[in-house]
Amino acid sequence: MDTISFFKVRFLASEKQVTIIVFVICISIRVMPELAAYPHPIGYDVVNYYIPKVASFQEDWNTISKQFPLYLTFLYSLSTPIGLSPPAVVTSVAVAMAGIFGVSLFYTGRTILNLPINQSLFLATFNVLQMAVLRTFWDLHRDVMALAGMLFIFCLLGRNDTGWKMLSITLALTAITVAADRMIGGLLCISLAAHLILTRRKDVALVAILAISLFFILMISSHQPGYPNANTITGETSEINTPEFYNRENLLVFFLVVNCLVAAPAIIGFFYMQNKLLKIPLLVSLAGSFSWLVFPENNLLVADRWIVITGIFLSIFAGYGCLRLVNKMKSNVSAIVACSIIAAFAVIGLAYALMPYDRPFILYGAVRNYITYFAPVTMQFNSLDVQDNNNLLLAIAQINENTEHNAIIVGEPQWRGFMELYLRDDRIYHFSNDPVALAMPLEQQGHRVYLIKAEGNQETSFRIENIQKDMRS
Repeated sequence: MDTISFFKVRFLASEKQVTIIVFVICISIRVMPELAAYPHPIGYDVVNYYIPKVASFQEDWNTISKQFPLYLTFLYSLSTPIGLSPPAVVTSVAVAMAGIFGVSLFYTGRTILNLPINQSLFLATFNVLQMAVLRTFWDLHRDVMALAGMLFIFCLLGRNDTGWKMLSITLALTAITVAADRMIGGLLCISLAAHLILTRRKDVALVAILAISLFFILMISSHQPGYPNANTITGETSEINTPEFYNRENLLVFFLVVNCLVAAPAIIGFFYMQNKLLKIPLLVSLAGSFSWLVFPENNLLVADRWIVITGIFLSIFAGYGCLRLVNKMKSNVSAIVACSIIAAFAVIGLAYALMPYDRPFILYGAVRNYITYFAPVTMQFNSLDVQDNNNLLLAIAQINENTEHNAIIVGEPQWRGFMELYLRDDRIYHFSNDPVALAMPLEQQGHRVYLIKAEGNQETSFRIENIQKDMRS
């Protein structure tokens, strides 16, 4: 590849300095949607899993320990000595992980793609502005940690230095990556196994053996995660039927929305990239993304998650493809074109991160009904529009003040995280996709049951109903 360098700025000559710049850029992009939503967190899993589980870590350890517990354990180990609240530690670590992920992209450019420093900076910045990456930043925090670990492992395996020091670091990163997340851990195992077949290197064999062995140990000790019930949360019996929204049309639209902007340069990058290491996880992810073609009714294959992972790897190839095109231009033109590409994707990416949920960027708003079950149309959302969080918290406060200590509250599944965090005394929250159908038999058993309902279109308000009074009337 030509090594024409753009952004000829003197202070960008140091790799260490640019590493810091990449870290700062990535955490700045990641912190923007958090500041826009403040004081409420963003991310569905953030309010329904990470924050509640950090808050009740010791009580729920028997459940957490069976679900690839490394990331939650890390969060809890930080919150205890520092004294940060669970929301603060979850958000702070998520922001820091975005910076680390950006650094892993930078070194992917330096080691695997053999790019100059400034072009590796372009690659990292280009990638963190893509929807697939921002959607992962939104609430798939374990994925961010595991993906960063995977890219660092690839970088280390791509070095000529195969001494014991580098191998020890690679093995440690492998253990961390596999223990952090089930899907990315599995993807890493498949990628390492394929890389071993292609290279027949001893160091790759050791790393692959560790990854695969640890993955199977964790799989044996785990179970289908879902969302475990806490002391104050009770769910209905899980349904085995595939949800109506999980269909071919929605998944195809979601794939196009996530990947349409990077598809053309990604194809160019794929054919120009000589290193096969990054191609393996891309092809595996693509297969998972289109699993619905063969098994359209099997949502356990989580094609929507594979679509997002595909988008992340496609973005790497797209960034590389853009650089191939830019490097064919004259030096003074290449800088302008490169800056223009970054500026265009910055507008789109920051719009996805910052625009209100009821007024998303046109690309995502136009397909809201197709993709909303797989990804938010903006990052200003957790289990509901962040603008409606205050109303839900006010409703919970009213429940705490105006209901019996042992009352049962019944509502929607997406509110369970807020209920677990803020319901007081011995009140129990039951959730169901059909709250009324769940509430009636509970009342007939003699419990004090209250329904919480959402109302309104532009702004959501919450109404609390006493089931006993409603039945008598």
